[in-house]
Amino acid sequence: MKNAPADWREQNKEQRAAINQFHIAAITEHFRTAKKKDEVRAEDLPLDQRLANYIVEGTRDGLIEDLEKKRAEGTAPLDIINGPLMTGMAEVGRLFNANELIVAEVLQSAEAMKASVNHLEQFMEKADTAKRGRIVLATVKGDVHDIGKNLVEIILKNNGYDVVNLGIKVPPEELIKAYQQHRPDAIGLSGLLVKSAQQMVITASDLKDAGISIPLLVGGAALSGKFTQTKIAPSYGNAVCYAKDAMTGLRLMNELMDPATRDTVLREHAVSDNGVSVKTTVTVKELPAVGRSPKVRADLPIQPVAYLDRKVRLVPDLRELWTYINPFMLFGRHLGYRGDFEKHLAAREPKAVELFAAMEEVKEEAAKFMKVRAVWQFFEAEAEGELLHLFGPGESTPLHTWKLKRQKTGDRLCLSDYILPAERGPANDGNRDHLAVFVVTAGEGVRERSEAAKNAGYYFRSHGLQSLAIETAEACAEWLVHVALSRQAIQLWISRVSGSGRSGGHMEIVETGRDRD
Repeated sequence: MKNAPADWREQNKEQRAAINQFHIAAITEHFRTAKKKDEVRAEDLPLDQRLANYIVEGTRDGLIEDLEKKRAEGTAPLDIINGPLMTGMAEVGRLFNANELIVAEVLQSAEAMKASVNHLEQFMEKADTAKRGRIVLATVKGDVHDIGKNLVEIILKNNGYDVVNLGIKVPPEELIKAYQQHRPDAIGLSGLLVKSAQQMVITASDLKDAGISIPLLVGGAALSGKFTQTKIAPSYGNAVCYAKDAMTGLRLMNELMDPATRDTVLREHAVSDNGVSVKTTVTVKELPAVGRSPKVRADLPIQPVAYLDRKVRLVPDLRELWTYINPFMLFGRHLGYRGDFEKHLAAREPKAVELFAAMEEVKEEAAKFMKVRAVWQFFEAEAEGELLHLFGPGESTPLHTWKLKRQKTGDRLCLSDYILPAERGPANDGNRDHLAVFVVTAGEGVRERSEAAKNAGYYFRSHGLQSLAIETAEACAEWLVHVALSRQAIQLWISRVSGSGRSGGHMEIVETGRDRD
């Protein structure tokens, strides 16, 4: 294990398995020998502070008993929620923004808040409400990604907001109906894909045409503040706020619902001229046409493929598959760990150890139902400039054609350059190049189980299941390339790109299964 490369991508199967087992054993030892922190006795703290601390620390031990003590003092349930409990949630937000809490810890705090509200609601009158405002959330039309939106829902709900979650692939007309039905204070749009950013522009325009003018909150991996300001806001003609993460969305909603700050937020995120953006004349230099980049050779023989039929495979060994997961993506991107997770885990830093242990529990649950599958097939292929054609065996009419992009500068490369052109095909020597296309999935049932956990107030489990499913699909793509396709493609692909050459062989376009259903 000492000789294992630091980069997980360079480790072999045995090294990854050994390192994983080492971490699990060390975590077991950590929790067996860890000494409890010296703490001020809870009973010595004022009751309100204890209640707030349950939320900040994300613990339920003693929570219900102290809620009952607070009720015994004559404090109304709604006042408990809006008082010490919301004070705790405000502190959670402050600590997160100060980089002292990570997403996983915020979810644990939300779990404690959910448990508190669930207990107190049974003593509240129907007329009582702890709602600070209402927002409709939706993943825009054409996008199935909802993990970020669901995190926003959890954070807002447990900070006193009424959230109407419309789900995924929501067209503008459904959003308009939801606005008319629920009369929200704001609408939140989410989307991961690049095309979703453009769909937000279209959706914003449709909302404007329907006479809707309430603030929009937008977020997603492909979005930026600049795109929001220059594209979405002009299309909407009213306030559009860019929320880079869930806690930013909470801050924006708090400011919008506070009479003291609302006008300032609307003014800062509005556009002038009723949504008409300023037009600028730009002179575009015309680039010379390039049929294919000279950096990629096309004078080498084509190697045959072993099969052209479709392959479907169940991947039963989840433990092996999970060794291909990128730790930065799972623990850093999805769970919000800051810093080098692998380095901190090896150093036994408590936060890294506890997060790893928590995800091991999620994996145990996922292993009971997750059925990972892969589908792949080699197709005959021809390149025609930036077009990439796929064919059935010996067929002359393409099954599918991709229109790809070419670099505007540098070597002017395009993915189609790595497939031999049509003039090298059957019309000349009877052979075509080949391309492997594959799709992977973490299997069905993930979204349903995640939703059930969320509704039951187990927010970390809910978020963890979706995060694990996404990275399991990515890991399956990595595994498939290394195991199932390696004999047919990888060595030839490496020789093709090394030395700016092009060897005969095959190229694969990777399509990873991101929809957890």
